[in-house]
Amino acid sequence: MKLVTLEGAETFIDDPLISGFKDSVQCEVLSQGESGYNESRVIYNGMFDIKPALIVRTITVDDVVKTVNFARDNNILLAVKGGGHSVAGKCLSPGGITIDLRLMNGVYVDPEARIARVGGGTLLGEMDKATQAYGLAAPSGIVSDTGVAGLTLGCGFGWLRGKYGFSIDNLLSVNIVTADGQFRHASASENEDLFWAVRGGSGNFGVVTTFEFRLHPVGPELMFSGPMYPAENAKTIITKWREFMMGAPDEFSSMVIMMTVPELDTFPKEIQGRDAIMLGGVHCGSVEEGEKFIKPLREFGELLFDLSGPKKYTEIQSMFDSPLPQGSLICYFTSLYLETFNDEVVDTLIESFGKRPAKLVPFVVQDLRGASMRVRSQKTAFGERSAPYLLEINSAWLDPKDSESNIAWTRGNMDKFKSFSSGRTYLNHSGLNEEGEALVKRTYGSNYERLRQIKKKYDPGNLFRLNQNIPPA
Repeated sequence: MKLVTLEGAETFIDDPLISGFKDSVQCEVLSQGESGYNESRVIYNGMFDIKPALIVRTITVDDVVKTVNFARDNNILLAVKGGGHSVAGKCLSPGGITIDLRLMNGVYVDPEARIARVGGGTLLGEMDKATQAYGLAAPSGIVSDTGVAGLTLGCGFGWLRGKYGFSIDNLLSVNIVTADGQFRHASASENEDLFWAVRGGSGNFGVVTTFEFRLHPVGPELMFSGPMYPAENAKTIITKWREFMMGAPDEFSSMVIMMTVPELDTFPKEIQGRDAIMLGGVHCGSVEEGEKFIKPLREFGELLFDLSGPKKYTEIQSMFDSPLPQGSLICYFTSLYLETFNDEVVDTLIESFGKRPAKLVPFVVQDLRGASMRVRSQKTAFGERSAPYLLEINSAWLDPKDSESNIAWTRGNMDKFKSFSSGRTYLNHSGLNEEGEALVKRTYGSNYERLRQIKKKYDPGNLFRLNQNIPPA
């Protein structure tokens, strides 16, 4: 069988060796043409049609260990797929081996200790359903079919960030298989350097088979903020939101979404296709407190529509799911942490939004203040947290012929905001080939060299390179 090496060359591995590997694991090992192969290589971003030589659908830690050992011993390009939401397509190995963790999706909740142990293939929606059965939640993202693993290893933030911080701030430990095939437990008291590195260091350090999270009392209902205003009033609405958020408590996390109203039954037909400004947010206190608090947000002007109201936490967590099947949308995301959100930034934002090449391109500005900003940058690998805002341009389209022009437009428009930023980005939302090592180095800042030393210790051969890669020192 032909496979691709770590260096990108082709190599041939004898069939008996491949058969021996397949016989050694308890799980399915799929290759092209076999039932289930194409389904296993579908990922969120339809830009990619990546065909691994082997997809290993692991069901046990031993399966993971044996796959890591086989890939390392034979110098084969290795990828790890959790939920398949890698915008840059790094969760599949072209011509190599992909570990598909999706079947390792068990969630164990200890309601007394307020702890959840979550398998590496679990989706956010699965974790939320399990924890909400006890009125608890772990801070995570806002799209239910996102994988817990990729989200958390890159940082992970959503509606609970203001009160409880990022996912990595609530991570208590991990079980991880490192490049030498060793199964390790990492926490604040065991393999501390590795535990520090996985909190923001992406998939650079191994395959995490279990995450242990601290849980918090949440819900079952929370107040959702969703007033939508006509885009022609964007300057007034956005500046009012900016001032409102200056006095917001930790309980309220919010973002501005500049969007085209989708053609969904959720919205009246007369506003579908119109450009709008949505003031999305969640108050994680009581519904009564939340309703009172968000009232001014709903009175900034004449409303186009209003999604605000008490909603179950699990419903809120799926409100931003794509209505299309995975792989339908072609995506290129880019982001920048903003040191300021002054009138010049707002004006540039509005101008850029008005010139979008496709209606499926939302602009998002997240207010990051609260608990997550009060964590020291050296406490986790994630790095600097001083920027109060994150700007995201999440470009999406349907026709592959539009890819080159849409990617160029997205990059060009984000360049307009670099003077308002230190140049750091949210690496979970970085598109394919976006600057590479220079961007990774700039984003990790003073933590970068420490990460390289830890990479050298646990993965000196850079086996885990299909990620926002940190080369070993």
